Amino acid sequence: MGIDPSLRRTGYGVLELLPGRERLLDSGVITIGPKKTEIDCLQEIYRVIRQVLTEQKAEEVAIETVIYVQNQRTAIQMGAARGVALLAAGSAGMPVFEYPPRRAKTAATGYGGSRKAQVAFMVRSLLGLRENLPPDAADAVAVALAHAAARRRSLVSRRSL
Repeated sequence: MGIDPSLRRTGYGVLELLPGRERLLDSGVITIGPKKTEIDCLQEIYRVIRQVLTEQKAEEVAIETVIYVQNQRTAIQMGAARGVALLAAGSAGMPVFEYPPRRAKTAATGYGGSRKAQVAFMVRSLLGLRENLPPDAADAVAVALAHAAARRRSLVSRRSL
């Protein structure tokens, strides 16, 4: 499961690793309205991530690392959302792997400076989807793709020993 944490729009995506390719099992955006409190947002992020982990029988979680933001309040809110996502994964007993945004974008598009629309388009293309995912879900799937690539490299190096 890949997670792109944000207080009001946390994206998630669950991939199945098949021989030579990945298949999208589930994706979405945990969207929380502006009238909800920060605590309400964090509780909803925790609840939905735990639910998806359970329903999809995820085995590992990949999460985007904190990005540089100029606004201190935004950084604190993103950190809180990320912390709750980590808590949800940890309390479910999931191993957690972290990837910087540039690495996730590179996994999806081949270029770490790609824009959200490019990531969504390439996620659609790589996974054979009929339409683009919402940007936050596509970003989460890109994180999952970065982890899938790392897992495949790990399996290849283990087999060659």
